[in-house]
Amino acid sequence: MTKTEAKKLIRQMMEYIVLCELEKEKSLEDADYMNQRTLISSLFGEGYGKGQIILRLTVIDSLYSTNAGYSYFSFEEMADKILSLGDRTSARKYFYSVALTGEDKKEVFSEPYGIQKNLSEGAKQMSLMSKYAYYELQQDRQSYPLGFPIYDRLAKKAYPTVCKMLGLSFCYNLPDAGTPSIKEYIASINQIRKELFDSNDLFVVSGKQGYQQYDILDAYLWRMGKFDEGNLSLLLGRNAYIQFIENLGLAAPKTGSGNTRKETDSYKAQMLKEYQSYCSKDVKEVDFNKLIALKLQNSKRPFRSIDNEQYLSSLLNHWFVFSGFESQKIKKVLFNQK
Repeated sequence: MTKTEAKKLIRQMMEYIVLCELEKEKSLEDADYMNQRTLISSLFGEGYGKGQIILRLTVIDSLYSTNAGYSYFSFEEMADKILSLGDRTSARKYFYSVALTGEDKKEVFSEPYGIQKNLSEGAKQMSLMSKYAYYELQQDRQSYPLGFPIYDRLAKKAYPTVCKMLGLSFCYNLPDAGTPSIKEYIASINQIRKELFDSNDLFVVSGKQGYQQYDILDAYLWRMGKFDEGNLSLLLGRNAYIQFIENLGLAAPKTGSGNTRKETDSYKAQMLKEYQSYCSKDVKEVDFNKLIALKLQNSKRPFRSIDNEQYLSSLLNHWFVFSGFESQKIKKVLFNQK
């Protein structure tokens, strides 16, 4: 695959993500991933006091499971740090300058927040702070067309693969263990952003509203990472996830006359046997998410009977290309073709 072909393929997938998901994030009725984004955005209206910022940080931390609350008083200290940037416009300008250059001169992303039980210093909160900055800049897309790159483990993991797809000769060395600095992380994500977008303007799909470039790139990297790890619950939502696991033949058996399911000994033995067929007979414990990823490589229509089957199948097909898997069962042209 040439660099031009890879760029076209990735951009097609990003456009498809926008049309099938981001354009539809309007409801607050469900708790799936896209509606969580809508819920959080609804908290970023008027008001910029300490209590409001603490509320926003708390909800983001809870829904994204960043675990910032493990350090005592971390939200209060993060709110104080954000307020120290000045008024809301000043804070947004500072966040955007970090997104553009990676320079965090006021150490918003690098200093620890809160304290531990024994009064030792708390943890750095780059992940949570980057999410706060992302949602803050989301409120004014026209002024901040790039947005802010969310620090995400899956995006970091997917970055080298995208570099390889695009034929880039240089790839930043992001450590597998620990967290890179905000400057290192932004430099790496910005590298592939510049390869995929032709300007610094909003990413406009089908003549509709524009989307911030980091937002679209994050959405793409996150989804590829979720497929890589076989962890699709947030991407699917509850009912679709139940159907998906049943389609793969991995659902625990129902007990009694209701819908309650239980991991019986025979079920556990069956899952282990199936897992060993993909891995090794020496394996003694099932990694369920990995089993899902392995099953995806060999299943016919794993998303059947799910409303957006065509879109999910396109994501799956793209993941095959992304991950370098070869499968004779996946021969269809990507996107919108049955």
